Amino acid sequence: MKLGFSGLKFLQRSRTALIGLVIGGVLISVAALNAKTPDNEFQQNARVPDGAQSINLTISDGRDAELFLPQGYSENSSVPLLIDLHGYTGSGKSQAAYTFLQEAAYDRGLAYVAPDGLEDSLGSQYWNATTACCDFNRSGVDDVAFIESLIAKIKGSANIDTSRIYLFGHSNGHFMSYAFLCSGFNEIAAVAGLAGAMDPNIATCRAKPSKILHIHGEADGTILFDGGALFGNRYTSAVETVKRWSYINSCGNPKQGSIDAIGGIEGEEIRTESYSCERGALEFWIIKEGIHTPTLDISFADRVIDWLMKHKALYPRGN
Repeated sequence: MKLGFSGLKFLQRSRTALIGLVIGGVLISVAALNAKTPDNEFQQNARVPDGAQSINLTISDGRDAELFLPQGYSENSSVPLLIDLHGYTGSGKSQAAYTFLQEAAYDRGLAYVAPDGLEDSLGSQYWNATTACCDFNRSGVDDVAFIESLIAKIKGSANIDTSRIYLFGHSNGHFMSYAFLCSGFNEIAAVAGLAGAMDPNIATCRAKPSKILHIHGEADGTILFDGGALFGNRYTSAVETVKRWSYINSCGNPKQGSIDAIGGIEGEEIRTESYSCERGALEFWIIKEGIHTPTLDISFADRVIDWLMKHKALYPRGN
């Protein structure tokens, strides 16, 4: 079912009133339209590796993606894969520039792909992750199937270590990474994400124990740290999200700590909660006074890849 004329006009007015939301920005209620930077305009520019090998892919639904291979890649040796999912109104290219993960993956020996979501009626690319975010036109596109097809295509095009396939997402992309796990598909070795959430209805999630790094800023004004709703559709708070994974993974009480993961912020700007789990793994990074789109850098990307690379898939599939 598509939004009616009045609903589309409200979305258009909201999008115009925003100066826009930086990568992963999500249209929210009028009271919260305070984001400051257009979704695809920001001051960060990760280095695009010179001379990097890449493979152009066409996925089953007609979408294209570009797979970047790591430094020194050879077909004789398998490599891990990192899939990086952009936020609402973002793109694969803007996501790579924002997260620095393409640059870090190239240097650290991982294949990298940042696919594009489909465009909605406002021309904004999105992922259909939960009822809250961000298929506002109610198209019903199956983005879980798209990611499955993307992985299958990549495994047929490069020598991928099937026990080390990772997901990262920001905002709507982070929602999507959780929706992918909640579908029950669990070839993924680990998921890390920033500023996402889940459907509050626990019955919608059929995830097996998984390895999760949840990152959220305390001052996020878009996907609120304490939870909220988009057009009346609620999403979980950061604490509620982590509790959900703690239950799925059968985790005990966390160990508290702090780290310096963003080079541009002085001191240990992230509080950590590290859980001991019977299955899977769980860690919670809370960015002190962090906004929806904190300024990231290569230090952050390396830290995220360090965390991901500690893990292998619990339920790997063959090539």
